[in-house]
Amino acid sequence: MRTIRRDGWTAADYDSEQILHQLGHRDAAARVNRARRRHPLRRAWRTLRAQLSRPAAAETPEPVIDWAAARAAADAINRGDGDEADRIIKATVDPRTTAFAAFRFIDVH
Repeated sequence: MRTIRRDGWTAADYDSEQILHQLGHRDAAARVNRARRRHPLRRAWRTLRAQLSRPAAAETPEPVIDWAAARAAADAINRGDGDEADRIIKATVDPRTTAFAAFRFIDVH
């Protein structure tokens, strides 16, 4: 009878061996060792499949700041008219960046 190396076996490996013995397999330890072998082709295929299925990164568009609207919204805020400033900002192409740009002009004299 040949000796099978069991380096690095986990509890699951020993359980698998016992189950295979109970099922009547003579080479249970060899089967467990074969299952533990590295599978470089499988790993390479998984990596390649993940790269191919991953959607391409979309280009982030350059933020569009409407400086005139930002200045007008800041003037409305300085007057205390928040609703007017909100209406001006929401009417722009990129309300978020225009609103941040409006902060530059708040309380500036």
